[in-house]
Amino acid sequence: MTGPLLSSNNPAVTTLYVARHGQSEWNNQSRVTGQLNPGLSPKGQQQSEALAQCLQDEDLAAIYASELQRTIHTAQPTASAKQLPINSLSALNEMNLGVLQGRFRDERDPQAQAMWAQVHADMWGYQVPGAENYHDLMQRVSQALQEILQQHRGRRILIVGHRNTNRVLMGKLLDWPHERWPELRLRNKFFYRIRLGAKTEVATFTLSGNKTGVCHDSFIM
Repeated sequence: MTGPLLSSNNPAVTTLYVARHGQSEWNNQSRVTGQLNPGLSPKGQQQSEALAQCLQDEDLAAIYASELQRTIHTAQPTASAKQLPINSLSALNEMNLGVLQGRFRDERDPQAQAMWAQVHADMWGYQVPGAENYHDLMQRVSQALQEILQQHRGRRILIVGHRNTNRVLMGKLLDWPHERWPELRLRNKFFYRIRLGAKTEVATFTLSGNKTGVCHDSFIM
């Protein structure tokens, strides 16, 4: 598959590592986060250290994260080890989920649970009251990705994002039609290496248990 985001006239391979933030305090509580700003859970801190360990031998040119602390704290161990700044971009912030933000997504809040189910059933068509439109999310994240790729062509970059922003990143990088993006169930125990050259190559790595750093041959969603 030819990577559409890079010019075919440039043979240099650009490598992106795309990670979701480590488990947050609210992930652990089954609460909808959106653009609210909880920190990492102890498990999330461990995942951030594991990410740095996995990338210790990689010559990274830049590290990007959103402006929310859960992505910044996930990127920090890698940034410290590499002595690189974290470029925080508002365009990489998680999707604003309107009236769902801060609410439980399970039986403790049946109304929120029902809305959450509708979000998953029709990501492109259903909009939570007060929430960001998914098409607007796609536009802002896609623009940020284009700028990152143009600035770091032929280099290695780490991007730490969120579930929905990473769906856009991975959907664009894999050249999937947006109708397939809901299939990307990007969990925080995995991160992904995407190599953009004559063809796009994807590898999946795990950040949990005794398999930390193990590369899977197939793309795990």
